[in-house]
Amino acid sequence: MKNLLLSILLISVFFLNAQQFDESFLDSLPDDIREDLVNRSEENTKALDENYRPSQYSSKLQQFEELIDLKSRIEQDLRELEKRLQSDDKLEINTELKLFGLDFFNTFQTSFMPINEPNPDSSYTLGVGDVLSIQLVGQKDIIEDFLINGDGSINFPDIGEIVLIGLSLDEASKLIKSRVNSSFIGIEAFISMSKLRDVNVLITGDAQNPGIYTLSGNSNILQAINIAGGISEYGTFREINLVRDNKIIEVLDVYELLINGNFNLKERLRSGDVIFINPRKSVVSIDGAVKRPAKYELLDEQNLGDVINYANGFKQTADIQNIYLERILDGTLKSIPITNSIQFDSIKSVDGDMIYIREYPYRKATISGAVLKPGTYTMAAGETLDDLIIKAGGFTENAYPFGAIFENRDAKLINEAAQSLLYQEFLDNIIALSQQNISGNFDLTPIVGLTKEINDLEPNGRIVVDMENEAARETLGIQEGDNLKVPEKTNNVYVYGEVSSEGSVMYEENKSVDFFIDKSGGYKKYADNESIYILHPNGETQRYSKKRNIFENQPKSGITIYPGSVIFVPREIDNSSSRTLAAQAYVTILGNLGLALASLNSISSD
Repeated sequence: MKNLLLSILLISVFFLNAQQFDESFLDSLPDDIREDLVNRSEENTKALDENYRPSQYSSKLQQFEELIDLKSRIEQDLRELEKRLQSDDKLEINTELKLFGLDFFNTFQTSFMPINEPNPDSSYTLGVGDVLSIQLVGQKDIIEDFLINGDGSINFPDIGEIVLIGLSLDEASKLIKSRVNSSFIGIEAFISMSKLRDVNVLITGDAQNPGIYTLSGNSNILQAINIAGGISEYGTFREINLVRDNKIIEVLDVYELLINGNFNLKERLRSGDVIFINPRKSVVSIDGAVKRPAKYELLDEQNLGDVINYANGFKQTADIQNIYLERILDGTLKSIPITNSIQFDSIKSVDGDMIYIREYPYRKATISGAVLKPGTYTMAAGETLDDLIIKAGGFTENAYPFGAIFENRDAKLINEAAQSLLYQEFLDNIIALSQQNISGNFDLTPIVGLTKEINDLEPNGRIVVDMENEAARETLGIQEGDNLKVPEKTNNVYVYGEVSSEGSVMYEENKSVDFFIDKSGGYKKYADNESIYILHPNGETQRYSKKRNIFENQPKSGITIYPGSVIFVPREIDNSSSRTLAAQAYVTILGNLGLALASLNSISSD
């Protein structure tokens, strides 16, 4: 029966939404509220046009029941999110580890033309196609380029043939200078490279772009692989062979270069050389409390201890008593606890091994205001709010723990979601009321004002904690980003809303709500004295009604006012359904107001 009545009410609202808003009413709204209201109305009207049929009441009822179920599930999600406040789990998504070295070959030549820069060192071996620049200085001054011919020699005027093939640049320079000195008197020779020969090499195996490439004669394996775009996802970084005349004359281990800094390439490429990239070997993943988590490729003879070294060792925060090796055994993934990290030195690697080192979950928390040592502190897992206060040296003599504000990131997420839902409900309420209020029987200004305040509020993550109770402080665990503000003692009570004089009133013990309202000049004409809201310094909110039973001489509010309490007298709202929404809004608005006041009271102590 309850669902049926709710469904009939929703149908009525959808029909009303189909009507046009009064232009003067829209013009009276703030710009952001007007835009959101129109968009919300269009969404409702579109849903009506697409889904409503006069003969399909049963279908509409089912849809409304689904909406009610959706609302229930959203509320359940919020409750589940709230449970995370007591959990150590972080709201993070772990990214997949990359193979170490994969980004090294991130550029390559886009054409097959050689990169020919004549800047070899003195050990460069000359060959056919190299061009030498020889300058004679003295009685005979000339400078000329000489190409090494197919027979490996150059033909020098007045000297004859000089065979240079196979000599290093340094050896060739000495030979040429010797021949010049024996042929000329008072002439000195200077020799340099003018142009390097081109070489054609075959890059094959698991290269990114295998094929024949033209490079300069000064190139080595590393440069050739880079030009070929690097190594494919199937290729090894640990064993790349340079093959000449069907013999392996040099092997490149990229890890030796990247991890140990050993650049041991001696051979320069020659035409006809083959560079073969072997298939990838065993890959082991390591994650958690290591300095360089990644996937690492291991040679057949290596142990898992080498992976620890490749990952630059453990972090200082590593829990070396909680190390796990995951390995596929007999087709099943097994988790093997490692009691001592030294064990890794004797465990042979198997392709697909995964090592996880647990990290002690440290987190940062901030405390400010009336404490002896305000600041940001590193907290260990299991440490509580009380531990944070102790690290900060405790409260000062003038501290007001009852008014302290404890904020949490997850609580802010919950409040943000709840505030968004509340704002949408306010928009729906205004839509319904605007269609019912064609004759202007009641004033929509208060509800519009509340809607704008809800939209403009910055959600906070305050958690209500009994800060004067040490046992309560010891039960609340610290999470990353937690923030505690401790204000100084105050002797004020704050009165806002529909009173003659808003602001602070001097606190007096054992005085009622009405006493402080009278001190603020009493109620205004449109004050709603049946729904007065009190925010206490500890974050708790209470509702007070001046209305009393006819058998009572005085109203029994049962409300104690404390130093720093905020009394809010709302404006009277005509519509009963709007008053229900307004109650939720006042609690949200008061929470932010109390937060601001407490923050101001803590500034002088920072």
